[in-house]
Amino acid sequence: MKLFAISDLHLAQSVDKPMDVFGRRWENHVERIAGNWNRVVSDGDAVLIGGDISWGNSLEEARLDFQLLDSLPGEKILLRGNHDYWWTTLRKMEQFFALRGFRTLHFLRNDARVIAGFYLCGTRGWVLPQDDAFTKEDEKIFNREVIRLNLSLDALKRLKQQEKQERVSIALMHYPPFTEQGAPSLLSGRLEEEGIDICLFGHIHHPVPLYLSNPEIRGVRYVLTSSDQRQFRPLLVGEDGVPGDFPEDRATEKEGTGRPGAAGGNDYA
Repeated sequence: MKLFAISDLHLAQSVDKPMDVFGRRWENHVERIAGNWNRVVSDGDAVLIGGDISWGNSLEEARLDFQLLDSLPGEKILLRGNHDYWWTTLRKMEQFFALRGFRTLHFLRNDARVIAGFYLCGTRGWVLPQDDAFTKEDEKIFNREVIRLNLSLDALKRLKQQEKQERVSIALMHYPPFTEQGAPSLLSGRLEEEGIDICLFGHIHHPVPLYLSNPEIRGVRYVLTSSDQRQFRPLLVGEDGVPGDFPEDRATEKEGTGRPGAAGGNDYA
């Protein structure tokens, strides 16, 4: 079984939220995602979707986006992003999916699991305290995300005790848990303490050299999965528990140049 990852799909089949207002690279992005997905992912594979999945404001408003994802090959693990306004209680989401027959869509929330031979845990994350615009409200949300990550890491510990098997450990996040300059946070510190091997993250839509370089920092390999930074292609993470290679990457192309870059910056991330 192959394991892929992609984030920041920003689907909007039922709402008026065209992504090409952020630059030509977003033109026909849904069709490009689906086409690339069908070319590389098989029914027996799994895909981690790291947040900002649909612009829908409710489960019903996002239904067509879920329907599209369910129709694509592979099992999908969904993580919440900052723009997933449809996200609600786990029970409500699972009931909604069950009633509509969405059988390939699953959630990662305060838990851990084995997928494609890898251990998987994670949480959304948030704006980091080092950010100049960090507010008291951000502090509350950030601290809550630390709690959620700890719950997921605790679940991972229990899973490892039950399994008694060595596997590569992956943390799926939406926000990067370290700054653009490489400064750590409580979140990245917890990943290091618990021996996480790979952290997949999204949210970023502007060119940050460190984020694009798949850096290994204090034992954790960080890999950016934002769809536009990956030319709208699911990223192969590994197969049957064996991780792939993550060389320094420059997947984003500045419009009209073929060089790394992005249009519009991070104002919609």
